[in-house]
Amino acid sequence: DDPLATCNDGSPGLFYWAPAAKPARRWMVLLGGGAWCWDALSCMLRLPEMLSSAAYSEEMHVDPAGILADASFHRVWAPQCSSDAWMADVGANESSAGVNWRGARIMRSILRHLTTARGLSDGDTLVFGGISAGGRGAMVHLDRLKDDGLVPRGVKLLGYLDSPYYIEMPPFEGNVDIWHRVVTQTQQTAASMHNEVILRGNGACKLAEAWQCAFGEFRLPLLQTPFLLVASQYDAYGLVLAEGAWTDSTHCFPDPQCSYYAYAFRFANVTRQGILNLSRTAKSSVGVFSGTCYNHAQSLFPAYTEETIGGT
Repeated sequence: DDPLATCNDGSPGLFYWAPAAKPARRWMVLLGGGAWCWDALSCMLRLPEMLSSAAYSEEMHVDPAGILADASFHRVWAPQCSSDAWMADVGANESSAGVNWRGARIMRSILRHLTTARGLSDGDTLVFGGISAGGRGAMVHLDRLKDDGLVPRGVKLLGYLDSPYYIEMPPFEGNVDIWHRVVTQTQQTAASMHNEVILRGNGACKLAEAWQCAFGEFRLPLLQTPFLLVASQYDAYGLVLAEGAWTDSTHCFPDPQCSYYAYAFRFANVTRQGILNLSRTAKSSVGVFSGTCYNHAQSLFPAYTEETIGGT
């Protein structure tokens, strides 16, 4: 209903809706991932479906082993077509990069629709979260949903944050450009998107620099709303971004491999320690699912039900 809730190319934002199989008062809203862009060039290099809703069909396939297959919830899946990790609300004529970044506005429009048209009301339970970039966006907005009037105050609100946990690491072997540095990307997006008000959430985040409010390592300990964090200690996206190389069952790191593995071990140790500290210092009730598989953002796929840690 909001004409400004648009993708990068100006096409309308979108979401998919699936009602629960039986009458229910449980809702799930998940924001999609797909990284972000920080200037005209990085946006131009993204895939069409990351910039526009025109590429999406009327229906979507849901993996029967993924989280969206849980028909005990009313479910919303919102693909990201705004390239801002859901953190911006600035038009192309307003941003210093000349890019239309409206993810925050799309998210708000979706939640208002659920209340006005779908029946989300006091007494219901809402799991609000996201996958990868969507998890980072949900992290930024979670504590403000009720105060901003997007969710009725009587709703029980819980966060589900899959792979939002950016960490600050030294560069890997000279990979100091923005394409390999999540800190630099986060700093640049904050500058380009002019989104300090959104990142700080009207006082919800009082860190020294606004970009830190978009960075998992720094923002998650501040959350007041109970949430579940899903974060692999060997986060594949974080490692691929930093190292510029990846590995799986058929591909190995480039030779010499030792430096790649040594960096991955350090990365895992920093992640593990941060998560342990989070459980001790967080301002809200925190659940953590953190394994040592080399993966990222698995909630939509069979790993959601197949991966276990200590029997859980």
